[in-house]
Amino acid sequence: MKFFKRTCEFNLAGRILTYPPMTLEFENSFSLYAPSQTKAKIINPAPDTITACEKKKSNYPAITITAGYTEKSGTCVVGEIIKFTHTPGVDSTLDIEIGDRTSLWSYARINKSWSNSVSARDVASVILSDVGVVASDMIFEVEKIYDKGISFSGTTLRSAMLRIAKDTKSTFSFKNGQASFLSSSGGVITALVLNYTSGLVEAAKSEKGWKVKTLFLHEIQAGSIVVLEKGKEQIKLKVLSGKHQFSPTSAYTEFEAKVL
Repeated sequence: MKFFKRTCEFNLAGRILTYPPMTLEFENSFSLYAPSQTKAKIINPAPDTITACEKKKSNYPAITITAGYTEKSGTCVVGEIIKFTHTPGVDSTLDIEIGDRTSLWSYARINKSWSNSVSARDVASVILSDVGVVASDMIFEVEKIYDKGISFSGTTLRSAMLRIAKDTKSTFSFKNGQASFLSSSGGVITALVLNYTSGLVEAAKSEKGWKVKTLFLHEIQAGSIVVLEKGKEQIKLKVLSGKHQFSPTSAYTEFEAKVL
């Protein structure tokens, strides 16, 4: 893959904005243990774009950000605009704060029961489907079966998913508007190989494992499994947290990971 000719697209409440020719920037922070946070900027936005950022009654405007290179790009952010500021001038700016659609799961209450034997996989699938959340990955370390059934009464969606994650020895996360369970040991996930020809910029040991900086790689998210190649050594890592930064002049990904 060739790392040049950067591209970026904002789908802002149905309005498609692209770089080039527009100037679009964003920084997306992600973590296994918290919803992602994103700040974005649009230079010289049209009046209709500014208006599209306004909250409609109780609904925040949806926004999706796709970025990468002409040969390969992908979705980095799926969220909603929770705050924006427009600064007029010769080069006016529209600064946007994006939430990771936390309203879908933070306050959702689950009242669901199974009286007969049921798998954790089926329980998680039904609960997520009922609240309209997509499960992108469901890779368990243990395929737990609740022989006597299981019940959730007034439990938050997040608490219910964390219970299932504990029972299946997996990690639950919610990112890009999607929920996922990932095996604590990495499971059978296809790992992304990082070396100096595949985007690696620098890597150093840290308290948690490794701190790594790469060229912009949208595939890297919380929970991603990567293989870091350092000389003849291959180190398998699980991403704990990090950030994507994209602008017309600079684009990179940084993350911290533990050794598997």
